Amino acid sequence: MPRSSAGQVPAGVADYFWGEARERRNLEATLLTVFRSWGYGDVVTPVFEYADTLSARGNRELQAELCRFLDRDGSMLALRADMTIPVARLVGTRLHDAPLPQRYCYAGSVFRDVEPRAGQQREFWQAGVELIGSAAPAADAEVLALTAEALRAAGIAHFRLVLGQMQYFEGLLQALALPPAAQTRLAEAIDRNSEPALEAFMQATRLTSAQQRTLAGLPHLGGTAIDDILQRAEHLALNDTMQRAVANLHDICAALADFDVLDRVTLDLSEIHNLGYYTGITFEALAPGVGFRIASGGRYDNLVGTFGASLPAVGAGLGLERVLLARRKGAAPPPPQPLSPDLVLAAGHNPAAFAFAAAARRAGLIVAFDLEARSAEALCAYARRLAASAAVDWTGASPRLWRLIDRVEMAPASTLPATPAAADVVEIVESLLAEPTFASASPVQEVQQ
Repeated sequence: MPRSSAGQVPAGVADYFWGEARERRNLEATLLTVFRSWGYGDVVTPVFEYADTLSARGNRELQAELCRFLDRDGSMLALRADMTIPVARLVGTRLHDAPLPQRYCYAGSVFRDVEPRAGQQREFWQAGVELIGSAAPAADAEVLALTAEALRAAGIAHFRLVLGQMQYFEGLLQALALPPAAQTRLAEAIDRNSEPALEAFMQATRLTSAQQRTLAGLPHLGGTAIDDILQRAEHLALNDTMQRAVANLHDICAALADFDVLDRVTLDLSEIHNLGYYTGITFEALAPGVGFRIASGGRYDNLVGTFGASLPAVGAGLGLERVLLARRKGAAPPPPQPLSPDLVLAAGHNPAAFAFAAAARRAGLIVAFDLEARSAEALCAYARRLAASAAVDWTGASPRLWRLIDRVEMAPASTLPATPAAADVVEIVESLLAEPTFASASPVQEVQQ
């Protein structure tokens, strides 16, 4: 008999709960807060679209990875494989008359039919930005600088932004005038960063000495010596397209110096990763201990125009799972643990207890009510199972508090003044926060009376 799949999840998706789920939500909130602070407004797009919307604008790899399914009317639909195409559709069809440039940010799940591996499942989470309506190098620099700030806010102290330029490679293909099959072989050799494969291609292809010199030098146009690399790239350029690509990188790097992030940048003109719509710079963020990009993006000046008026654009996306792996330096996540409250409170029907709970929460503490009318040892035992710091029994007129680290019952007069007066609730919370027990509790905001 085939094994039942009831109660299981398909390969490539996962449940997240307790601390791990909270960590993901906190990271998402942190990134969105950073994006909004730069003027990027929220956008939410559908989880699925017509398949043609997504497949006609991606490369062959992206098309092959779409998760397709039939609608009730027979239309072919697909789960979104990235966020950029849906945002471009929205702007091109509905928002092209809005003031330019337009700035959008988002966070949500995307889907690709891939073999699950570390850092990427078939369903994974992205947070990112799109800057639409500006072709200025300062726009590219802004998105790069914002990516850097978002990674720092996410807790990634050490990372590199590897910056390439698709037009440099496109100009090279124009100069070489290769048949399609030869173009594919060259792109594969460069994409694999394989000098033997590139050497074999050069030996099998009729090239001028200048073309051979440029191809041989391409794998060496990478590193942190920005001025030197751009000077060599300009010297190896075979046409105006390649020259303009180098000039564009000059301008972007100058703007990055204004943002004070140029020290994070590594140039790599052999970087030709393209989802099918990039037309200018491409970039990826790399962090030590993680063998894959944790963020990526680029310029896509022709994508919005496939839906309506043509608008230049540049964007970036961060993979939440990958950022979390980088933050843990590749280590596995800790075993999931339930959320631990700071206090477990038995309130009964005492108004003072409920007022106290509200004030404690405003002060930044996590307070969970006991719903089973436990008292004394039973209440403490329950609170210890939740890994709470303290238990409070306020079912009577006077509160009783147990500090669970040392299992000491604390005198109510010194910690929880027995008073129902609303004005004294803040004093109660402040006295609790002063206890050493709460030195490592949740971040505490100023108590508002």
